[in-house]
Amino acid sequence: MKAILTPYYQSELGLIILKPGTELLKKLSNGNRIIISQAEDEHAGIKSGILQNDQTLLNNEYIDPFILHDTVVSKLKKLYSFDVWLNSRFNCQLEDGKYCHHEFVNEKIGNSAIHICWHHNKDLVIDENIKTIANRNLKSFLIDCIIKNLGFKTGHQLSIHELGWWSVINNLYEYIPENMARLLRNRQIEEIKQVYKESNLIASDDRSGPRLKKQINSVYQQLQDLEKTIKTITVDPEAPESFMLRPKMKRWESTKYTQWVKTQVCVCCGQAADDPHHIIGYGQGKIGGKAHDIFTIPLCRKHHNELHQNVENWEHKYGSQLLLLFQFLDRVFGINVIV
Repeated sequence: MKAILTPYYQSELGLIILKPGTELLKKLSNGNRIIISQAEDEHAGIKSGILQNDQTLLNNEYIDPFILHDTVVSKLKKLYSFDVWLNSRFNCQLEDGKYCHHEFVNEKIGNSAIHICWHHNKDLVIDENIKTIANRNLKSFLIDCIIKNLGFKTGHQLSIHELGWWSVINNLYEYIPENMARLLRNRQIEEIKQVYKESNLIASDDRSGPRLKKQINSVYQQLQDLEKTIKTITVDPEAPESFMLRPKMKRWESTKYTQWVKTQVCVCCGQAADDPHHIIGYGQGKIGGKAHDIFTIPLCRKHHNELHQNVENWEHKYGSQLLLLFQFLDRVFGINVIV
């Protein structure tokens, strides 16, 4: 825990008085020793109390091209108010210990702003120091927003991998720069030299950014394939075969459906399935043929082999194939795999 406090020097008594506030007072009342250090420039104007956002990513320059990208900034500003955040966090960020007016304003600087009093605002000159403060304000605000958006508590230390995950679930991973991608893949940052020896040149493309995006796109495609409807069932109340006395029965087949059944868990043990088992018995699985593909349940190899060795013992142990099929089809139609 870190805190920002304003010291009040009492020269007559030779004392320094610190006003911690109710929340901080509880944490300091345990009698443990504390460390006192000078506040840095980046802490300028922060209100007294517990330092809520001492994030390590604030000093990570490699995430700046991503987190300060216009698209990312625009998305987060639509969800959270930058002005409200500034008002709740800062006093005058240019206070010099001499005089500050009691009213404040958020002075806009590009996509960011600084929180200053009227006195310091009237003669404000936007120099590099002011731009640095504004840039840090925006970055700190965005990190706080991502923490809230991910459902973490205030004060949570955001890791770069959590930032990367946030970019994926918000479909913003395309903006991840190369060096940030290297950090996400636990690789060293690439140093760009002005002069390279020919022996140091690498013919293959070793960039982490394109590889990371390719992997994410691959996973997205797999998820989309799983979400797609397996087969659309059409109803034909006047099918020609229905008017025949002895119609030739056809088997309902769908390779796409049986492949999907294999991706589910075994109905016996809950482990990954290996086979789509076609129901046998109950008038199904006739000699020379299988049941319709719709009459399949997912089984691992162990339980599939066990069933074919002795159907009666298997059903006594795990339940009726028909009941398991009914339960499985209830889920199939319930999640719109077949419509």
